[in-house]
Amino acid sequence: MTITFDHFWPLVILLVIPLLWQVVRHTTIGLSERHMRASVVVRTLVVVLLSLALMRPIWHRAGEWISVVYALDVSSSIDPAFLETAIEWIGSSSAAGQPDHAAFIAFGADAQNVASVDGIRSVSVSSDGSDGSIDQSETDLETAVARALRSFDPRYLKRLVLITDGNENAGELTRIVGRAQESGVRIFTLPANVRGERDSFIDAIELPQDMRQEEPVAATVQVFSRVATSATVEVLGNGATLDSRQVDLEPGLNTVPFEVRLPAEGGVTITGRLVTDSDPVPQNDLLAQSVWVGARARILYVEGRPASAHYLRDALVAEGMDVVLGDPSSIPSTRTALEAYDLLFLSDVPSTDLSPAQMTAILTYVRDSSGGFIFAGGESSFGEDGYAETAIEEALPIWFEIDEQRKDLALVIVMDKSYSMVGPKLQLSKEAAKAALDLLEPTHQFGVITFDDTPHSTVPLQLATNKPLMNNFINRIIASAQTNIYPALEMAYDELTSTEAEVRHIILLSDGKTYPDEYQALVTRMAEADISVSTVAVGEEADRELLGNIAEWGNGRSYFIRDAARVPQVFIQETQIASQETLVEEMVEPTVASRVEAFTGLDLESAPPLRGYVNTQAKENAEVLLASAGTAPILARWHYGLGKSAAFTSDVKNRWASDWLTWDGYGKFWSQLVRETMKRNEGEEVDFVVERDGDEAVVTVSAVTEEGVFQADLDPQVNVTAPGGGTALVDLAQVGPGTYRGRYQLETSVDSPYGFRLAVEGFEDQAMSLYYPFSDEYRLYPPNTALLSSVSENTGGKLLPDNTEIFADYGESASVPTPLWPLFALFALFAFLLDVAMRRAPWFWRFFGSVPGGSAA
Repeated sequence: MTITFDHFWPLVILLVIPLLWQVVRHTTIGLSERHMRASVVVRTLVVVLLSLALMRPIWHRAGEWISVVYALDVSSSIDPAFLETAIEWIGSSSAAGQPDHAAFIAFGADAQNVASVDGIRSVSVSSDGSDGSIDQSETDLETAVARALRSFDPRYLKRLVLITDGNENAGELTRIVGRAQESGVRIFTLPANVRGERDSFIDAIELPQDMRQEEPVAATVQVFSRVATSATVEVLGNGATLDSRQVDLEPGLNTVPFEVRLPAEGGVTITGRLVTDSDPVPQNDLLAQSVWVGARARILYVEGRPASAHYLRDALVAEGMDVVLGDPSSIPSTRTALEAYDLLFLSDVPSTDLSPAQMTAILTYVRDSSGGFIFAGGESSFGEDGYAETAIEEALPIWFEIDEQRKDLALVIVMDKSYSMVGPKLQLSKEAAKAALDLLEPTHQFGVITFDDTPHSTVPLQLATNKPLMNNFINRIIASAQTNIYPALEMAYDELTSTEAEVRHIILLSDGKTYPDEYQALVTRMAEADISVSTVAVGEEADRELLGNIAEWGNGRSYFIRDAARVPQVFIQETQIASQETLVEEMVEPTVASRVEAFTGLDLESAPPLRGYVNTQAKENAEVLLASAGTAPILARWHYGLGKSAAFTSDVKNRWASDWLTWDGYGKFWSQLVRETMKRNEGEEVDFVVERDGDEAVVTVSAVTEEGVFQADLDPQVNVTAPGGGTALVDLAQVGPGTYRGRYQLETSVDSPYGFRLAVEGFEDQAMSLYYPFSDEYRLYPPNTALLSSVSENTGGKLLPDNTEIFADYGESASVPTPLWPLFALFALFAFLLDVAMRRAPWFWRFFGSVPGGSAA
């Protein structure tokens, strides 16, 4: 028990008391001295009592008085049968606990006090809160607790009994727990039964950003199920079924993956639909969201060997891309012209076929225009004489130049010298052989076998040390007789099997038809002995089919030239390929060096081996995705400026990647790598997003320049068309640099979507839609006991309490304030009346022996 005072200034009044006693000494009234002193004592008492009354004293009485508030969730998610059970429990709890004060609250989206327990049964509820009823479309626990805090008797110990499923979809309960703690409120929670005991519903649809028409899209439908059951889950685009799956749902959240293609560009409504047997709540089986779909990806594919271009082109087209097939001359010489494409794919193109202006355009396209660039290797793209120290190498994540010695090489040229070679063809072929010899190191071995109908070892296989003598032997070659290739190839095979050179290679040249023989068996034996064969068919009369097959069987390259003047160039190229360390022509099984999104859904461990690659070095900041056993990069990528580039050091066609062409992951591998690398925004500078947040649509508009700088001073206009046909303008406020946001109130349970159209001056209009078929109250999750338990623990309450725990005092006591000033004022009044009576009533005069009219003794 304590007493407190509101004011202390009335103590000044006590200074009057000495004055009263001073006056007594000088009075001339006919009171006896005893009468006079009694009168002053009474007057002093009046002054003291009045001073105490003006100080407003309060007596704080300690006790165990309890004020309890019962708050019952009556939102749509609560099982109606549970409500009746809960009302009966509240009544019995209150009767058993006999609280000194009790209040009752029913709540949903809002909260109302109810006069009695029985009054909860008759409380007015509706789906929208019209006519003053409780809105059942949401669960707002924050509002309910705030109402409870105002409903307690502030003098008593406070107990809140919160009966709810805890699945709040409006407000935030944790924001008000602190206020409850400060007010000394202990919150006891009882989980409510949720309706739809066997219900399943679509919880969410997850889609990637920046989708394109016909692009395979990994969509995920989240399905929440209260029980184990079978169901059909469908994904629809603008009402048309894109994919459907039969699934077995487990209790809880189920992730159902889909791969769909969106057939149209622009605003598309993606809908998830659930079909189950005996669904108790069909309202929540449909969920939709709107997405913006860009145009099909546009790829410029330049292939150095056009006859093999159809492999990659067909794979990319099948994956929903527009592929423009071109030759090196079709590559623009300006960055602006390249911006018409989302990605440039350059495959096995010799550096000599590209001008410095074209290379610079590719570099600036990637660096400054966010362009995508993929470089695929091949025989034409290797070595220091290829792309080393060019703008292409600068834009790529690899260095072409490597510091390694050339291989130990044995090269045999098998040359047709039949009558048909008389003249310039034979002379140019001899010059080509001498040019090839000139490229070799003294440690290399060189030989020439000529043939007509009989093979001749013109230059026996030997070290390339005495080149003048070898050139003399070559100069003596003359044409004669008919063409017979097989014996000459057999002789070359015999010569090469006698050497242990690391690389053994044959260049076969012919201009005519030959006799049939077991060529495939011979060349296959060569390949098994690691002897490779390349062929050169000169002129229209050459047996192109046979020569092509020999090159394929022999793991070499096949050339067809109409003009014999190109023969020296081909021999030089073949010699460079054979002698360069940068070209690795052997079986290699790429290992995954880094797991990235581009490999999603691919079993690269089971992918076939590649038959060769260009040996390169990864740059310092490059990300190596695939590597050879010797850690050389097979696939590497990086960000270059605003764009991305990737380098695949093998090829994409029927030479090194011949086994990959039959791999079922070929198209997926390349399409996913292209999509990860290409320019993603198509130059769009305005991003328009409409998302649902409870019963509101949140509209966000962002604008950036091509350089990535936020645009200011825009005036975006967003018009909304409601399902009923009415229109409205969304009020957008700038919330950041180049970013505008606004909210629009939605009606629940509509049967058609809301339409949103964005108009920004200088940009093309964009349209989106938003479907709101059911409120969040129909997301019928089990009770959120984790939240309820946390709230109880933080306030000193308990989850699932019994009556004794609710009404226990926990060592606390209530402090009931009782104002004492009225009592002191009443006593002062009695004292004042006594003083008046003592001076006026004859009895008091006689009692104290005073003489009326006399003076004091």
